[in-house]
Amino acid sequence: MKEENINKLNSLFSNLKTEEQKLKESLEKKKSEDDLFIEGFRNICKTYVDPKMQEFRRMLRENGFGCKISFNEEVKNGLGVNSQTNIKLQISRNVDSNFYTNDKFPHIMFVADKNLKRIGIHQDTIFQNGTGTAAMKEQYYTLENLDEDSIEKEILESIENILVNK
Repeated sequence: MKEENINKLNSLFSNLKTEEQKLKESLEKKKSEDDLFIEGFRNICKTYVDPKMQEFRRMLRENGFGCKISFNEEVKNGLGVNSQTNIKLQISRNVDSNFYTNDKFPHIMFVADKNLKRIGIHQDTIFQNGTGTAAMKEQYYTLENLDEDSIEKEILESIENILVNK
């Protein structure tokens, strides 16, 4: 093979390796940014969201409603992401409800969207065999602007919507 053709091929291979390395570095950077975002969300949940949900849970139970608070990590299968990292407060009309036999209870859920680096709120006001709505709220938060007051406001608003819908 001619020297100039060998040089062209070597240059091509070198460029391909460089592009592959850039892509790999970019993916690693994105992964670390995603990990930092999820870690920040976990900290907010532990420090603010869970304690607020516990306060509301106590009051709901004192007034005859069952409650379950759960924190869930991202779930993936071979097809992609099934659910994002979230914390959820579920509500039942029965203080002694068994939340483990049926997971279809009205709830408010704070959801971490690591791709968009924002926190969404899913509200479900549908009791079993009832009417209502289930959807993401329009308001989104960042790790920086989701504070204790916003958390309390969102939980209270959702609980009002759930209880009024019974």
